Amino acid sequence: MRRSAVIQAQMANRHRARFANYIPHMLSILFEHAINLDWQRDNPAKGIEKIKTGDGHKPWPKSAIATFRKNADGLPLLAFELALGTGQRASDLTRMKWSDVEDDGIWVTQNKTGVRLWIPFTASLRATLRSLPRQSLHYILSDKFGRQVRYDLIQKKILKIKKILGLEEYSLHGLRYSAAAELAEAGCTDHQIAAITGHKSLSMIQKYSRGASQKVLAKQAQALREQNGNETRPWETLWETIFR
Repeated sequence: MRRSAVIQAQMANRHRARFANYIPHMLSILFEHAINLDWQRDNPAKGIEKIKTGDGHKPWPKSAIATFRKNADGLPLLAFELALGTGQRASDLTRMKWSDVEDDGIWVTQNKTGVRLWIPFTASLRATLRSLPRQSLHYILSDKFGRQVRYDLIQKKILKIKKILGLEEYSLHGLRYSAAAELAEAGCTDHQIAAITGHKSLSMIQKYSRGASQKVLAKQAQALREQNGNETRPWETLWETIFR
């Protein structure tokens, strides 16, 4: 394989930049192994420049959340509310079971980190779980035959709705950002947010919630500004007394 072929494969997937960058990364590992076996003399995938991915996933604004909730139902709505309500990765949503539900919340063992969390239900998630019929005795996200659904099927169904609603710029993983943002805007500390999202790194929590944190601080700043502007200062009272 030549370097040009690796770049061609990467660019053919440039519409999904993270996956596109994954191609030369994995091929590079494969070629290094081939070199060790003396099957290959060089690594044509090594050092290929990555496609810029921007800031990555972004939180859904309140208007987008409200629009999706209004127009979705069934499995897509349930997956949406689970993602937003628990703040977990999409891959963890598919592994949630009814037996994990306890004390108006759910136990989650994150596949990526191995962290075990108990997460209380939000009002919206609780209402959705109660309103939709159970398709399975085991998995919360299941098809009409009661079988566990795969991550790609959920993505496909949600993408179909997003296209109709013009919400394609928002990803399912972006709801994890939205959950952290809502918690930050409610005044939660980084450690309280971590109790929901399961992040071990506070820097990652700050990345997820920085927009909402800035919004909270800005509201506080403007409130103090307004308060200061409306206060009557002693010298103003004296001035009014003299010239009244």
